[in-house]
Amino acid sequence: MLRLDDLLHDISVRKKVLGLTETPERIESLRNKGALRTPAKRELLRRMESRAKAAGKDPVRAYF
Repeated sequence: MLRLDDLLHDISVRKKVLGLTETPERIESLRNKGALRTPAKRELLRRMESRAKAAGKDPVRAYF
């Protein structure tokens, strides 16, 4: 049976071999910019952002 710790370690090693880094700039470049989002998904993202702010939390960055 594969343990989660082992899987995460293997993924980390493979990322290093491939030269993939998880810098904020890299993560941002991979984000879905939302050009094809449905109106319902845009509204969902707006509500999520409002709820996070009302709870005093930083909202997850999303494009809508």
